[in-house]
Amino acid sequence: MSSEERTDSGAGKRPARRLRFGRLPDPAKAHGAWAYLVLSILAGTLTATGRGLLPAFLVGVGFAGVFLCASALALVGKRGIATRLASGLLLAVVGPGAAIYLGASASFFAFSLAALAPAALAGYCAEKSGIMSPQAMAFAVVALVIAAPSSACAGGASASTGLLLLILLAPFFAYRTWKVRDAITSETGWTRAKLKRQGLTEALYGLGWVSVVVLSFHLYTLLEPR
Repeated sequence: MSSEERTDSGAGKRPARRLRFGRLPDPAKAHGAWAYLVLSILAGTLTATGRGLLPAFLVGVGFAGVFLCASALALVGKRGIATRLASGLLLAVVGPGAAIYLGASASFFAFSLAALAPAALAGYCAEKSGIMSPQAMAFAVVALVIAAPSSACAGGASASTGLLLLILLAPFFAYRTWKVRDAITSETGWTRAKLKRQGLTEALYGLGWVSVVVLSFHLYTLLEPR
């Protein structure tokens, strides 16, 4: 292959978008991330047993606050970072604090701390391979989905139930994320309206799967021998 041919073949390749604070796409504006986070909180809240739905939901609110704080990295050097951090910290502190006051099980702390590992790996993969790399997206999804077992355990579910929630939700959400990524990178003609339709479709897929998972848990509880 000639040098000219090699140059032409490489010219069409887009360089990986590396992790640079202040130059990142704003995660808080990513509808998919919010959809997976909200669906995970919903799954965890509806799977909670014993301690009540409200403590479980409040722990999920804390996860949303942490997500807002992390997304503020995209605003480094820009206006609005202080407001984003303040609102995120408020939710991250008040949510779990109120949950503990209302009797939440402290076991949710273990899953909450565990979310740091996939979040760190997502950042590492984004730096090495680009923020749209399958590895970075998969680890980011896992970090969001851990909101489900954290919320469930806060509401009284066992650690094994929380782990099973994670196993059932994370691969499905990661798979759907990869499908959307492949569609966006391989197809042309993406408009704002088309992206919104795709986002709604993915939200419905996610809601359907969460419904199946939650109903399965409750059905198992009803049929479990006493």
